[in-house]
Amino acid sequence: MFNITKVIRRFKWSASEIITDRKSRFQGRHIELQNVEDIPKILQDLLKEHKSIARASHPHIIAWAVEKDNQIIHGFKDNGEKGAGMRLTEMLSKHKLKNILVIVTRWYGGNPIGSSRYRHIINCSLDSLRKSKKI
Repeated sequence: MFNITKVIRRFKWSASEIITDRKSRFQGRHIELQNVEDIPKILQDLLKEHKSIARASHPHIIAWAVEKDNQIIHGFKDNGEKGAGMRLTEMLSKHKLKNILVIVTRWYGGNPIGSSRYRHIINCSLDSLRKSKKI
């Protein structure tokens, strides 16, 4: 049987700096991903490991790209930030990334920030990818 916990410990998360705008905070991170079915366990382990993420208003806005049978399969979940997951998916496609899971966490600060949130979501995910030299 395949043990996802060993995989998670083998690969380290790469995290961005936190972006703050009108008291809302955003942080991006990514991890290698070989199998879409592993995502729920990866997210569960992330929340256990980082209690502050578990307390976030939007703990995981996610997008992924996995190569299977010579095709790239993309997917996303907005986690309450309508349209954010699709934007992350487009960013993964633009940079031709594969076998990766990108997660952005938002801690809502109480003040609406409009469409700026999408810019912050993309920028912190890009920061995470640059830190690990994925782009």
